[in-house]
Amino acid sequence: MKEELSPSDYFAGLSRYRSLIYNFFSRVFARKSDREFLESLASEEIIDIISGVCENEESSVKLKDTVKKVLFDSGKFFKLEEEFDELFIIPVNIRFIPPYISYYLGDKSKRVNLGGGDKSARETEGDVTLIDRLEFTYKSLNFMLKDTKEVALKRPDHISYILGFMGALVNLEEKYQTGQALNSLPFQEIIANEFSFFNEFAESWLNLFAEEVIEKADSPFYTETAKLLQSFIACEKRDYENIVTKI
Repeated sequence: MKEELSPSDYFAGLSRYRSLIYNFFSRVFARKSDREFLESLASEEIIDIISGVCENEESSVKLKDTVKKVLFDSGKFFKLEEEFDELFIIPVNIRFIPPYISYYLGDKSKRVNLGGGDKSARETEGDVTLIDRLEFTYKSLNFMLKDTKEVALKRPDHISYILGFMGALVNLEEKYQTGQALNSLPFQEIIANEFSFFNEFAESWLNLFAEEVIEKADSPFYTETAKLLQSFIACEKRDYENIVTKI
């Protein structure tokens, strides 16, 4: 009889796929989806992987179908490019969704569309701002987002930085093979760091961001991606809490 994997070993075994998924979401919100990126989604298995891990087959099927339609229709392709700017780049656009964690902190009724250099974006805890804490955390692992030149205003609280860093943290799990994870102190430290960052900088606001995308976006490319993001974050939260109780 095949031995059942412990939750820690199961989690470690999924690390490659989870890292790919975090990087996928990071890429979607970092810059416009060019033909090369869309063709990779159409030809590779990433959407199927997302479907399996996120436990949301319906949105995965719709996303895959949308990608094919956009590639086939140049009008839909250019419309998708325009929508990225309207949703995530142009603050004065009525549909603008600030892709920054700072915007989602505090009372929803007091939110304002944050500009890139606005000091109000720097939420402060004592003498250390949220931006400072994120920059320090990224530097601790020498992390630099690949799409840094494309990310609007290059702010470290941008959703693509948050998701990209989570992908980098998850990628550290890969060195631990099945059977080693549960009793490995380094693995436990990695999971603890992931869980801490996830709770503080990801889970607390990504659902709110996704809700706004679902409400304001026209293209199923963004609405279904947002639904998959919500499903993925829910699965990550469940699995993290399950593992942390056993460490």
